[in-house]
Amino acid sequence: MLAIPLDTQEKTTISKLFGNAPYFALLDLQTGQFRVIENEQCGNGGKSATLLAQKGANKTLFYYMGEGVYNELAKHGVEVYTSKHSIESIDAIYMTFLRNGYTKLNAANYKELLDSGSKSCSCS
Repeated sequence: MLAIPLDTQEKTTISKLFGNAPYFALLDLQTGQFRVIENEQCGNGGKSATLLAQKGANKTLFYYMGEGVYNELAKHGVEVYTSKHSIESIDAIYMTFLRNGYTKLNAANYKELLDSGSKSCSCS
């Protein structure tokens, strides 16, 4: 299951936010189907990472992400991929994952690929 941050429950493009994203799409990479969940830990990236792991996400994609969130995801065994600052729809993300088109973060590259991005929160 791939977790994708969303700005609204209805929006189907990746959010620039991660821990501050108010919703996540949980995309089944076998079927292409997804469901949207509320980020009950909105504003706390580390707790958002824990929530996603509890909801069954074993992969996630980000636009902006800080090192603390990355470390928390890694602690839970969640693979982290970068969108390389590209705003894409859930359908496009699904197709790109099928082609192995995203870069997976690891111990050798994560510091280079992470950034803290926007600190603004769209949590309600």
